[in-house]
Amino acid sequence: MTNLRRTNPGGHVFWGTDMQTRGTDHWNDHARRWEHFGAPLRPLPVDVAVAEELAQRHARSIVDEMLSAVLLGVTPELAAMQWPERTRLLGLDRCPEMIAGLWPLDSVPTEAKAVQGDWNAIPCDAGSVDLVVGDGCYVLLPYPEIYDGVSAEVARVLKPDGRFSIRVFVRPEKPESPEDVMCDLQEGLIGSFHAFKWRLAMSLHGTLDEGVRVGDVWSYWNARKIGETILSDRFGWSVGSIQTINAYRDIDTRYHYPTMMEIREHFSGYFEEVSCHVFNYELGDRCPTFVLKPR
Repeated sequence: MTNLRRTNPGGHVFWGTDMQTRGTDHWNDHARRWEHFGAPLRPLPVDVAVAEELAQRHARSIVDEMLSAVLLGVTPELAAMQWPERTRLLGLDRCPEMIAGLWPLDSVPTEAKAVQGDWNAIPCDAGSVDLVVGDGCYVLLPYPEIYDGVSAEVARVLKPDGRFSIRVFVRPEKPESPEDVMCDLQEGLIGSFHAFKWRLAMSLHGTLDEGVRVGDVWSYWNARKIGETILSDRFGWSVGSIQTINAYRDIDTRYHYPTMMEIREHFSGYFEEVSCHVFNYELGDRCPTFVLKPR
């Protein structure tokens, strides 16, 4: 990809050495279990369509140039979406196991590559990128320092008329209790284990600064002693999908779910909101996709 500048091959560290090691183990496990993950943790076609439309529209406006795009992470649904024929795509992820396990080599544009690195140090020149896309990226970032760092970096690399398409996981303005979530589970009011897992994590969330320690989500779940087979038989969920929560066990990594008000306040310091898309699937109201342009 042109416009790349040299950077530390090992990337920059978001957190301290101990947190980096434990977080890496967490994402290694995610890479191994990826086939068992589903919506809303992974984007649905309606979510992907937002980025596809942006890419196609922008490509039509630069007929004589190639579309320059950056993918934050290696989400297969975004990497393998319908990119314009003339696209240079750079996938950027800090976990080599995620790159090795998820980057869809047979489906990405001809001029596409995935490299190890951090989103607060995107290896592109300022004002050189037409489109940055990502899925759920902010849930992984400590607030506020890394939120600010990543948003500032995305705004830096985008062209003045560039766009940032990002699906964000948000917690409700009025929090629900973990007991409420467990009650809905027992009453069969939750459609997938992934939706349950996300709701449980959000219900255990503190302030945006505090987030939720994912090991605490596993501990709360494990203390309830609900058998995987019983849950699978009752709701038709695969045992593999239920076991994805074991990736949280004893992990100090924290997830940070802003409210809609909090994420909009954050974005306003770096971007102008072009549009916000909320789709009608389970927890779709907690997974809005924003289209942003740099200020």
